[in-house]
Amino acid sequence: MSEPFAFPSADETFEDFEIIAEVGRGSFARVYRVLAPGHDEPVALKLTAMPGMEVDTMQRAIREIAVLRALSSPHVVRLFDSSIGDGYVYLVMELLVGNQLDRMHDMDEPMQVAQAVETILQVCLGLAEAHAKGVVHRDIKPANIWVQPDGLVKLLDFGLARAWGVPWVYGRNATAARTVVGTPHYCQPEQLHTAQLTPASDVYSLATILYELLSGHATLFAHQRISEVIEALHDDPLAWLDAHAAREVVPITRYPGCAGLPDSLLALLDRALAKDPHARPQLAGGMASTLGDILHHDLDATPAATVEIRSGGSARQVPLVPGRRRVGAGEVCAIQVTGGSLLDVHAHIEWSGSPRLAQIRPAAPGAPIVVDGVPVDHVATLGPGSEVVIGGVTLHLRYPDPPER
Repeated sequence: MSEPFAFPSADETFEDFEIIAEVGRGSFARVYRVLAPGHDEPVALKLTAMPGMEVDTMQRAIREIAVLRALSSPHVVRLFDSSIGDGYVYLVMELLVGNQLDRMHDMDEPMQVAQAVETILQVCLGLAEAHAKGVVHRDIKPANIWVQPDGLVKLLDFGLARAWGVPWVYGRNATAARTVVGTPHYCQPEQLHTAQLTPASDVYSLATILYELLSGHATLFAHQRISEVIEALHDDPLAWLDAHAAREVVPITRYPGCAGLPDSLLALLDRALAKDPHARPQLAGGMASTLGDILHHDLDATPAATVEIRSGGSARQVPLVPGRRRVGAGEVCAIQVTGGSLLDVHAHIEWSGSPRLAQIRPAAPGAPIVVDGVPVDHVATLGPGSEVVIGGVTLHLRYPDPPER
């Protein structure tokens, strides 16, 4: 029998990494701040031990590697490298500054409305790319949402992610096993009936967090603070599942400060917290766009950017509001352009608002896009004044002026 894996300590060397400090730990994993070859600044090393080559632990680590390699959103933690060794798996990732959402903010207290909406908008954009690739996160919770001091939000931990529609490892039917996937507090009512979690399941978890940020209360328990509910049900995950399935959502307007929430925000919460997953927004990208509209139009909390469209010697300007916006020839597009080689939906622009930069990505393989003279086959970041050419049409993006100090 092989010896159990021994985690290194600070000031030691592991593989080619010089360990500076341990910055986090879980049951089978630790995260270190390290110096790594090829990086001028410290990076994060996530090291997962696999006792006896534990299958579930190995699968979770490998799954996270596979998902992170495929994602490029600035709202997902960035993966630089990974490897599997004798009894361990490691990931080299960007070193994040800040804290998890539930440590940065007291969840028993309401967050300022625009800040709460913008926080979940950014998580939605990080999740939108995964959903577009057919991946469901399945463990959306405040501890997996990282908030940097500059307000940039990143989604963490894709270890429980699955391809949409593929049966999960614990079996085909959640009712028979009564096994809760993810964190019980943020699980979905459909887990009582099916093992097939979809992007709409992630949307339910996102809406649960948004409700809590806005109200300081749990969605299903009217007379207790969030911390009180967590303590009461700490050792009873199936009680959480039964509550999500059977209890009605407490109207958020009963809580101080929530009666004046915009009708559009109340309507979104109502849809996204529906017991029936088919009644919810089906993808995080759609939820992101709705939240962007609320931020701009209802809360007047973020200005729009401007896209100038030049074609055939004429020019016109259209606003770009935060969210996931379609670009193409179809009527469904927020940025509608026409040209001989343009698809109905040719590209998506994803933007969480200033001072952050937007990204553009093709909506279909092979949809031609050129940004600042460089062809784009996957994704490109749009700097101030970036020139985008699609189907013979030129787009110029102008961000809003920074606020005066």
